[in-house]
Amino acid sequence: MKNVGKFIKMRSFIKNRQGFTLIEIMAVLVIMGVMASVAVSKINDISGTAELRALDTGIAELNAREMLYWTNAKFSPSGWNSDDDVLNYVDYNTNVGPEYSWTVAPNANGGTLSFESRSIALTRTISTNTAAARWAPT
Repeated sequence: MKNVGKFIKMRSFIKNRQGFTLIEIMAVLVIMGVMASVAVSKINDISGTAELRALDTGIAELNAREMLYWTNAKFSPSGWNSDDDVLNYVDYNTNVGPEYSWTVAPNANGGTLSFESRSIALTRTISTNTAAARWAPT
C-alpha cells in the first residue's frame, strides 16, 4: 500500500505539470526539419526551372528576329540572296535582356547563350529561299 500512495502522488504531480516533454519538443523539431529540407529543395528546383524557361524565351526571341529579317529580305526590292543577307543584319546582342550573354559568340553555325548561371549550346540552321534560319539547342 505504501507504493500505491507514492504512485498516486507522482501521478497527480505529473498531471498538474504544465509545458512540453523533451520527446514532444524533439518530435516537433524533427518534423520542422523535414519540412524545411523539402521547402529548400523545391525552391532550388523552381529557380533552375525558371532559368531554363528564360533560355527558351531567349531562343524564341532569336528565332523571331531571324524570321523578321528574313521576311524583310524576301520582300525587299533586291530579294533574298543568301543567308548572309539575314546574318549580317540580325542584332543578336541587344534587347534580349541584361541577364543574357553569349559565352560563345553567335555565328552562322550557332553559339552558346547564357542566362545568369545557366548556359545552352545552340545550333543555327542556315536560312534558305523558303525558310528562315532557326536556333535550337544542340
